[in-house]
Amino acid sequence: MAVQYEVTIHIKDDWGFSVIGSLYMTLVGKKGESEKMLLLNSLSARLFFQVFKITVKCTKDIGDLLMIMIERVHRGFIPYTWQPEMVEVKSPSGHVYMFCGYQWFSGQNMYLFKEKTGLFILLNLLIYHKWRCMARRRNPPSTPHSTHHRRPHRPERPPLMRDNNTKFRLCEGVLTVQEFHLTKVKAPCFPEYVMNHWKEDDFFGYQFLNGVNPMVIRRIKDLPRNFPVTDEMDAPFLYVQCLTFLLKGNIFLCDYKILKDVSTSTINDKEQFLAAPLVLLHKDENNKMMPIAIQLKQEGENNPIFLPTDSKYDWLLAKTFVRSAEFNLHEIDYHLLRTHLLAEVFIVFLNRNLPSVHPIYKVPKADASLYTLQINNGARTLLVSDDGILTKVSAGKDGINTIVQRALQTMTYASLCFPDDIKERDLEDVPNFYYRDDGRKLWDCMHQFVNDILGLYYKNDDLVKNDKELQDWIKEIFQHGFILLKSSGIPKEITSLVDLVKYVTMVMFTCSAQHAAVNFGQCDFYGWMPNGPPTMQVAPPTEKGKIQDTDALLELLKALPDYKTAVQSMETVWLLSAPTLDKNYLPDFDFKDFTEDAPCEKIKNFQQKLAELSNTIQTGNQERRCKYPYLDPNQVENSISI
Repeated sequence: MAVQYEVTIHIKDDWGFSVIGSLYMTLVGKKGESEKMLLLNSLSARLFFQVFKITVKCTKDIGDLLMIMIERVHRGFIPYTWQPEMVEVKSPSGHVYMFCGYQWFSGQNMYLFKEKTGLFILLNLLIYHKWRCMARRRNPPSTPHSTHHRRPHRPERPPLMRDNNTKFRLCEGVLTVQEFHLTKVKAPCFPEYVMNHWKEDDFFGYQFLNGVNPMVIRRIKDLPRNFPVTDEMDAPFLYVQCLTFLLKGNIFLCDYKILKDVSTSTINDKEQFLAAPLVLLHKDENNKMMPIAIQLKQEGENNPIFLPTDSKYDWLLAKTFVRSAEFNLHEIDYHLLRTHLLAEVFIVFLNRNLPSVHPIYKVPKADASLYTLQINNGARTLLVSDDGILTKVSAGKDGINTIVQRALQTMTYASLCFPDDIKERDLEDVPNFYYRDDGRKLWDCMHQFVNDILGLYYKNDDLVKNDKELQDWIKEIFQHGFILLKSSGIPKEITSLVDLVKYVTMVMFTCSAQHAAVNFGQCDFYGWMPNGPPTMQVAPPTEKGKIQDTDALLELLKALPDYKTAVQSMETVWLLSAPTLDKNYLPDFDFKDFTEDAPCEKIKNFQQKLAELSNTIQTGNQERRCKYPYLDPNQVENSISI
């Protein structure tokens, strides 16, 4: 008995779309599939409407619909692309099935879509079709296995736009420290507060908690063996101080050992230098984080420990070497590797393994996160390539590669999960730690949201354990993202809902909030270059007290990067801190990703909690000397788009 299905196709583009060739549709049901039906046959058809309807006839009842297949037969030389936002199929019984497009159609390919309701258990009938779909998606143009692709293409995303009229110039005249600032033609981003306070010890310590890289500082219970603060030093009071503070739990350490013996670049035929310092800090009676000792090399002879009681120049130069080390470690490890490259790993393998209707595919906004691949491709080309800007002004190509490799070897799952990282560094009760306070609240919001959504689909742990698509995603991230490092603690399988919620929250947090924390403050803190020199032109000092106070300013200028390097560095951090024009923030969740009432209600609850958190953060910032807006949900982009 012949039956008819009414098909309605909704087009995403407001201006319509073009097709050169033919479109065919096949309906797949529990009892079989329809014949391949012609949707459109035209050598050049331009559709200026957003909805069109057709009737698909089947010679027999195919049962409840499971998926549709749309095939495009391309003709001509112009690779037109289009995206069906939604396909509705009305069965003879009157039931309406909905299928999401989620992706652009291009070239001559077959596209398969499951019914829009969140699904993860495949019926036997779907296995064959599933692998037909996955075989294509494992090597798609926009998400190749390795994204070292000449041009990862996202047709729906407009090109990254920057103001071409923005120009930089150095102040003319005699170059002094006060003239290291840049004057920008429009909307200056120059951080005046940093310029006025960068020399101060309390601001130096403040940045380890609430600067652009609050990821290094940790509380310690014993002094490192390679940091010989002893009673035999020329400042025995420091040793007594350290013992007292250690007993009170008020001693903290920033260790840049990952930078030890990292090769550096040569700029204008001049060798550059990078320290691998250790910084000792303590929380004083005013709850300020104050530096009390700096050692610029990990070990060896001629390695003095600099103290606040040294000459102003010696102490300031030591702190400046620390800030240079901070710039390199932050940009390469905590920014490039732990957000951009990790997000790329999550996204590539998500698209390789999970269908677009899978609830986990929807929760981290995987479709929006594909923008990250385009951004990362640009970073490889413009920032860290052989002639990239960051390569030229910082540690250099070999140095960048060394830092990334060492950082990957030491990276752990705990360090990627916000509450675990704070606990592991023993920073749970440190006062005035806004990154921790705002980040924990945001993590909790995300964790509750992920738990609410996934709990709708995974009713017990067996469903988690037996979800092959999910397990393949987890497994490939462990294999290809963390190169099978068991020491990382990264799961290679997940067997409980509790662990799955934590893992997906980590992915969501890394691709949004963590990137916001380490990215959007770059111009604020590095825009005043002496506070974040990308490189140093002199070696770390091996002695103290060799420079006269009258020569101190000139010697500091000799140590800092030359003016051209300074301009390139400051321009770069301004560009990296600027949001894109098509930005989307955490509350901008697309309800079209779900059709069921239950997940849509959970999304509304999530948005409400984000709004409340945003108000709390904005209220708190009004009372702070230095505002911390980077984890305000209304300022956190929902994917890495810059």
